[in-house]
Amino acid sequence: MKLNTLKEVWVARIIAWVLLCLLSSGILFVAVFMIGPSLFAVPNLTDKIAVALYCPGAESTSLQEGSSTATTTSPSGARGHTVEITCYFPDGSADTIDNAEYAIASIGGAFGIGGLIGLLAVVPLMLLPFFLIRRKRAQPFTDSAGFPLSRKRPVARLWSRQ
Repeated sequence: MKLNTLKEVWVARIIAWVLLCLLSSGILFVAVFMIGPSLFAVPNLTDKIAVALYCPGAESTSLQEGSSTATTTSPSGARGHTVEITCYFPDGSADTIDNAEYAIASIGGAFGIGGLIGLLAVVPLMLLPFFLIRRKRAQPFTDSAGFPLSRKRPVARLWSRQ
């Protein structure tokens, strides 16, 4: 869209950004809460996220999955499996990622990756008004008939070749 004044350009861009913010919030919501949880289906992704967060520089890891245990003190409460990862470092030391740390890292990491995927879609949308909404270029000098000097005037043919 080509507008005449700089004020018109910025008003149009601000209106476009408000509309894009509404669209972008929907895109981010879908990305975080639909794409993020679907990343749990990727094999070993949550393990890699937890190891990258809690054991950077580990040369090897071992995963121990435990049995289903109660997640609350109530005997009729929810139950869940336990996960423990042991990280081994080059200097011979070891570190253990317990179940709570694993849960925080894997859930937060999956939702965070979903958010980053959403941002990859949203950032280009926010830049569109800079490219689509512009000011008209100033017309070059014109001749007495109103035609730009860089363009030739149409000439009526008085005769034609046959």
